[in-house]
Amino acid sequence: MRFVYFLITSLFLFLSQYAFSQEPKLKSDRQITRMHYYSFQGQASPEQLEFLQQDLKNMEFVSEVKIEYKAEKGAGQVRLLTTENAVAGEGDKQFSAVNIKRSLVNKGFTPVEYHNETITNP
Repeated sequence: MRFVYFLITSLFLFLSQYAFSQEPKLKSDRQITRMHYYSFQGQASPEQLEFLQQDLKNMEFVSEVKIEYKAEKGAGQVRLLTTENAVAGEGDKQFSAVNIKRSLVNKGFTPVEYHNETITNP
């Protein structure tokens, strides 16, 4: 009888260790790469576009910034590539499109439309 009790206890301890493995910790270590697109309107000089690009590059999680601008239309699009950890809890930081909008408005542009796409999510 003691052997059966020992076997059941051992099995329970083994399975509970497996059930509470470090999988959630590994999820927070995963990297997610996203491409963010934000179209805008407004007249811009090359210097203003350079200042905007530098401002966007300095944002947390941003790894690449490209700005396409058509002077004849007075419109353009910002493309940002971000790499961030997968959100595992409430306190985890992540990139927000509000940061792009704030930058556009601060530089005198009118934000028009935003969308993003996930490129990698291992």
